[in-house]
Amino acid sequence: MYQTPMSRSILLRHPFFSAVILMLLLAPWPALAEQKIGFVNPQRVVNETRLGKTAKADLARYVAEKDRLAKASAVQIETLRKEAEAPGLSAQDRTRREELLRRKAAQHEQLLSENARDIKAEETRLLQYVMRRAEAVLEDLGKKGGYAIIFTDPAAVGYVDKASVDLTERVAQELDGRGK
Repeated sequence: MYQTPMSRSILLRHPFFSAVILMLLLAPWPALAEQKIGFVNPQRVVNETRLGKTAKADLARYVAEKDRLAKASAVQIETLRKEAEAPGLSAQDRTRREELLRRKAAQHEQLLSENARDIKAEETRLLQYVMRRAEAVLEDLGKKGGYAIIFTDPAAVGYVDKASVDLTERVAQELDGRGK
């Protein structure tokens, strides 16, 4: 019992241990305190920038074309349905038209599925394009503003104090300024 307090005081008297303790106390804690964390909402960057609005317009045209193809396919199905239900057809003719209708309906369902997948992929590609262009802005803002981390994934952050860390508007303005 008596040796423990004495051994501690010996450690404190030794110059090496005193220097280590002093270094720990004087470590660059203020530098860490100055670094900040930011957050950017990618969907808002897309919605609020000229580049994003252009990308959304491109996506709308793409969706309209896919929709046009789907509607044309639906019209063909309706025409085939009317032909299969027409009065006065022989049993063999009716069977042939019903089979054609079934095949066309299956093709239509496949087309709708492919369209949905393609539209989602195009939407993702356009979002990535806009955010790649915004990366340079994020890097500059991070360096100039002293940000250690800037999140762009809303799922990565549980709570965001928008008043202090949301940089979305600044990024959108800077990205628009670079696009001129």
